[in-house]
Amino acid sequence: MSNTKYDYIDIEEIDFDLDNPRIIKELNAFPPEERMEKAGALLLLSHSDEPGPAREELENSIIANHGISNPIDIVPNQDKSSNSKFKVIDGNTRLALYKKLKKKNPNDQTWKKILSCIYPDGSDEKLDDIRLLSHFMPPKQWPLYAKGQYIDRLCKTKDFDEIAQKLGGKTSTIKQLRDAYVFFKEEYEDKLFNNTNAVADESKFSHFIEAGKGSVRVALESHFGNLDKGKEEFAKWVHNDKFRMAIHVRKIPAVFNDENAKTAFLNGDVDDIEAASELLPSPNDTGVSLAEADLEQLSMQLSQKLKKVTRQDMNLMKNGKMPSTVDSLLLLFLDLEKVLDELKEN
Repeated sequence: MSNTKYDYIDIEEIDFDLDNPRIIKELNAFPPEERMEKAGALLLLSHSDEPGPAREELENSIIANHGISNPIDIVPNQDKSSNSKFKVIDGNTRLALYKKLKKKNPNDQTWKKILSCIYPDGSDEKLDDIRLLSHFMPPKQWPLYAKGQYIDRLCKTKDFDEIAQKLGGKTSTIKQLRDAYVFFKEEYEDKLFNNTNAVADESKFSHFIEAGKGSVRVALESHFGNLDKGKEEFAKWVHNDKFRMAIHVRKIPAVFNDENAKTAFLNGDVDDIEAASELLPSPNDTGVSLAEADLEQLSMQLSQKLKKVTRQDMNLMKNGKMPSTVDSLLLLFLDLEKVLDELKEN
């Protein structure tokens, strides 16, 4: 827009948007005079269910890059009770991070001013327009394939640690994406689609991420004698729709650990890995006690049980009529959370 301008603005001259839909519900629980102060703390909470980078990754990226490249959107402040000249409409979290970093590093000039796009119109209508564009139509995230492809290109001049630092993510995640891209391209895209008019299905990329993880990779290498052969066969399975979803790739170790299920899958006696996994021994099978069942068997059985929970049972649990069951589920959740958090770190 011709009326907008860009400048570095002192962060102390910018108020948070107290009508920000992301935090307005929580803010309304505080007295009006406390809301500006509380807004910063609320914005620094991680919103992991929202698109885009998590707050921690955003902070790491800002620090690594010594600031932001995408300006925040601000307008003249219409609040007569405030001494701040501007109000941020898009970029509240980035402003909160700058304020946090300035407080932590008071002598560092980097965090005293923030790159801003200044809109001259601070009317309610204009604010709504900016919010709609920013939050209902946010920048489109790259698909996993594109991310892997770009990281592969960057690897020609940068190492994984350097790329991870710039992105604010984990080195292991960056390496995982790049490895999956090379796997996808060499074994799936190039070998199975190179001489055809068809195009490789990039939505299958996540299957190759799963196949690169520890237990699945070990199962493929162990069965085929070398990982290259395992990768080649896996790509064919993906092409032949042997996995309805990427998460089902994780069933490979359990299926390959059981001769009956493995043979059925490899010989094509079953349609897919899910059908093969149904041939696995269940904890309820004769001779298999809960204590003797492995984690795979217990997980599958519990998953089946949870799927069969009736609406009546759910209401009973909600109304406190099955306290021991609810307590057991909560304890299980906490134990699972610890295990999954540790797995994510690897």
